[in-house]
Amino acid sequence: MKKLIITICILAFAAAAVQAQNKITNTHGFWVVEHNVDLPRVQTVRFYNDNNKLMYEETVYSKLNIKKKKTRLALDQILDRLNERTAYIENKNLVMLSLNLRN
Repeated sequence: MKKLIITICILAFAAAAVQAQNKITNTHGFWVVEHNVDLPRVQTVRFYNDNNKLMYEETVYSKLNIKKKKTRLALDQILDRLNERTAYIENKNLVMLSLNLRN
């Protein structure tokens, strides 16, 4: 009987932990940062929608560190703003302005 109770407790704990791990994301689309080995300070940021259609593209003349949470959050916010629009946007320096980068 003791083994049955312990087994049930372990299974209940495991089930609760598994549900706590689920993370729901409401992002629509994705962004990609491309760079050239020969020109490390020139990077191109492209934003795509769910249908893999290019929504916005910008060339940044500064090194973006996408390992930083601040940079990823800024790019995600730009993506959210771009999803609200329907047409392709010409280069308006959205990334440069959001991350306070200099040209």
